Parts: sequence; C-alpha cells; structure tokens
Amino acid sequence: MRNIDINLWTTFFLTMVISMNNSISAQYLGDKTKIHDINYDYPVNETEILDLYSPNEIHTLSFENVFSVPEIIVNFKNQAFPFSLDFGSSGNITITTALTNLIQYQVTDTINTYTPDGQIRGQGFKILIPSFKIFDSYYHNEEASLMDWSIYATHPFNGMVGLKYFNNNCITLSYKSKFFAVSSISILSKLFINNSDFITLENYSMHPYGVHFKGKVNNEDVIVYFDTGKSASFVHSGLLPNHKIATDKSGTYYQGTVEIAFGKMSFEIYYPRVKDVKRSIDSSLPVGIEVGSDILKYFLLTIDRTDNKNVLIIH
Repeated sequence: MRNIDINLWTTFFLTMVISMNNSISAQYLGDKTKIHDINYDYPVNETEILDLYSPNEIHTLSFENVFSVPEIIVNFKNQAFPFSLDFGSSGNITITTALTNLIQYQVTDTINTYTPDGQIRGQGFKILIPSFKIFDSYYHNEEASLMDWSIYATHPFNGMVGLKYFNNNCITLSYKSKFFAVSSISILSKLFINNSDFITLENYSMHPYGVHFKGKVNNEDVIVYFDTGKSASFVHSGLLPNHKIATDKSGTYYQGTVEIAFGKMSFEIYYPRVKDVKRSIDSSLPVGIEVGSDILKYFLLTIDRTDNKNVLIIH
C-alpha cells in the first residue's frame, strides 16, 4: 500500500514539474510569435534558377552563428572569416572588435556609426585594410569601419558585408540551399515571368544599396524593407493600436495578428515584434516592416541591378 502511495505521489510530482516547465517555456510573449498563411510556394526545382548562373558565380553561405543570419567568407591574406551578408549595411565593409588582433589594418580616424534613421548609435574607427577578397574580387587599401560588436548585437561576430560589394550585378539568395549567386549578367530574360513576382525597388540616397519597396501592413500603404542582417522582423508600432502592445523580457510585441502584403505575396504574423521603425528615406510613406531572416528564410530571392535595373524577384 505504501509503495502505491509513493508511486502516486511520484506521478503527481512529475506531472506538476512538467506542467510548470511547459508554463515557464510559454510564458513569454515571444513564444507566441507565428508566421502563417504565407501565400507563396517555394520553387519545386530550385536548380532551374541555380542553372542560370555559371558554377564560379555560385557561392556557399554559412549559418554558423547564434543569429541564424547568412554569412559569406572574407579572405584576409592567409586567414578567412565568416561575415554577415547584410542587406541593411549601406557602406563599406565593417570589421568588429572580435577581429581586432587577427587582421591587419591601420586606424586613420574616429567615426560614428548610425542607426537606420540617422541617429548616432556608437563610436568607432575609420580604418584602412591593406588587402582582402570577397569571392573572386580583390580590394586593396579599402576604407572600412572598426566597431565594437556590442553596438550591433548581443553576441560577438566578425563583421558585415553589404550590397555595395555586389552592386551592378544580378544576385540570388537561397536560405534553404545555402547559396548566394552573383553575376554581372542579368538572368531576367531567362525566367518564366508568370512564375515569379517582380517588384520595383525604391531608390533612396541615404540607403543606395538597400532593398526597399512598396507594400501594405493591415491594408495601409507602407515601405517594406528587407534586412538579412537582422535575425527577427519588426512591424512599425505606430501602425498598431497602442493598448494592444505589451513588453516583457523577450521584447515588445503586438498582441494580435498583422497582415503583410507586397507584390503577389501575403501572409500574417501573430504576435509580431514591434518597434518605432524608422529609416532615413525620401518617402511620404512610413516604413511598415523590417523583414528579417526569420521571414526571408522562406523565400528564394533575386535582386537585379544590372544595366540600371533595380528589381526584386521573388521566385
């Protein structure tokens, strides 16, 4: 009888512990975030897009970081390091203090780094890098920035490479197959137009290489912004009722569903992260959403900036 009682108490105790653990794991607002009803079918045969590039134009991405953002290899003499492939970076290559004693550079000045809306984010150094290589392109005596990694992230990372280094090219990015293709020749004429979503990109002087275009948030006209360097997406809080916005240890969230639409694409985000999204752009429309890698990973994307084109293709 006593053994039965012990077994009953053990079962009860374990049930309570499991219940408490489940409650703890789901207690944060961020645990409720879900992306659903995506009106998009990933290409069945992704190699049809890949085959439009020559083998030497196709490069492997890595995701060996805590942020789940794409990385490419940058070579410095006899050493190579993964750098974030950051669509949100508008300038030259940025090195962080994680590489301070690992590569050669010369400090030339102190500089500020800025938030996307033009506010000072922090201070660092302007540097000159003797030589480095991105894919098959070499750069000599290139101006760059040296910044403390903690200005940008919660964990150390090596640096960022933006779209400036792939301007005037046609590029295709695949999170799924972990490749990044770069060609000086457009692939548009070889695509089946009916199977792809062509979106004209906006031109902004402060973010000349950024991926900005018109879309909708809850049926309101906005600017949508793609940023591969961000692990999470953010909806502009100013577009949502304030009484339904809540904050806890996991961040600030909208307690409801937000509808997103651009091109032929539409989807919903339940309990999205929110903030006062701002960028220094010449537009009367607000920036409605920063689309980070948590959403971009679902798409196969091409950006064509050859021959003065400025087009985003969602295959």
